[in-house]
Amino acid sequence: ICFIITTVETVGDVVASAEASRVESTGPELDARIQGGLLADGLNSMLSCLATSLPNTTISQNNGIISLTRCASRRAGYCACAVL
Repeated sequence: ICFIITTVETVGDVVASAEASRVESTGPELDARIQGGLLADGLNSMLSCLATSLPNTTISQNNGIISLTRCASRRAGYCACAVL
């Protein structure tokens, strides 16, 4: 049941991220983004279950940050990770 719930949340988060970052939010490009998000979320949840933990999920707070700063660059995310 947890996997189904996180799948629905992942689809919503990926679509909201695409709309907030002003990239193609319809058609095959969005479908590819959703497919990649679901694949990554599924693999990470499977690994967490193998480690006897609950499935993990995507974080929707990034959508608000993208909307406020108008910055959806991966490079900015990598720099923030390096600082942390």
